[in-house]
Amino acid sequence: MIVFFFQAEDGIRDTSVTGVQTCALPISTEAVQAVLDDILNNYLADTPHHLADIAERLEDDKTPQQHVFYQECERMNMLQAVVKTSLQELNQGLQGALAMSEGMLELFEAIRLDKVPDKWQSVSFMSRRGLGAWCVNMVTRNAQLIEWSNDLLSPKVTRLDFLFNPMSFITSICQYTAMLNNYELDQMDVICEPSKRMIDGVDHSARDGAHIFGLKMEGARWDVASSTIDDSKGKELFCTMPVITIKALPSSKVNRKDQYPCPLYKTQQRGNGYVTTLYLRTKQPAIKWTIAGVACVLDVDEM
Repeated sequence: MIVFFFQAEDGIRDTSVTGVQTCALPISTEAVQAVLDDILNNYLADTPHHLADIAERLEDDKTPQQHVFYQECERMNMLQAVVKTSLQELNQGLQGALAMSEGMLELFEAIRLDKVPDKWQSVSFMSRRGLGAWCVNMVTRNAQLIEWSNDLLSPKVTRLDFLFNPMSFITSICQYTAMLNNYELDQMDVICEPSKRMIDGVDHSARDGAHIFGLKMEGARWDVASSTIDDSKGKELFCTMPVITIKALPSSKVNRKDQYPCPLYKTQQRGNGYVTTLYLRTKQPAIKWTIAGVACVLDVDEM
């Protein structure tokens, strides 16, 4: 993990930028340069995903899940290209080869404060992490895509929390099931079946639907033994959900009795990070969990 150390210094340097208001920067240039070099050398893929090669290897009738992973590779390429280009420009500015633009100054300040720059966030996965943790998370997310691109087969267990667009993966399960069984896609509903295993305990892909992992429950916990929602343990902020099998059925065949409609969000901030609603078994009235604000989250800052 990248750790940022910025030591305050007495002097400041005035940097005049053509067409940009003069800005005073603390002289922590060496620290920013060190972080910049670290990201460029250690946190960006040596080569982007070869999309043309992947498209050629995929059959014309590629499955909905293959299409999702292909799009994820596209977005990762875009993100890493933006990160790389902006860092290289800032590096040239710090070396005096280019005049410091307003964008470079904003990037410099974001790095100094351990924040993800706005320019990166515009093409990034949703996250509330600081810059160091965000970079580590980006590498981890890309590792799943690299593994997929080797054989173009979905993982035995898909880390839903590593996807830019997790809802597209869930939708792909509905699409594939509808295609196989000649169901109407707009009549499909998602079935959520938590298992008793964590990711290391899964030996094979799901026979029906897909296994997912990476959800954390907030406001309550999932009792693996009884396969139901239960009260949180003392001082437990989040409960890691076991591997979940996601399936799809026509709405007319789905029974929601004794289930809590648990909202799924991308981050702890919830809000516009809403993904979908997963129905989880409960022995207690569902209203209890609604009042408690129980939800599942994909990306937790400290996890």
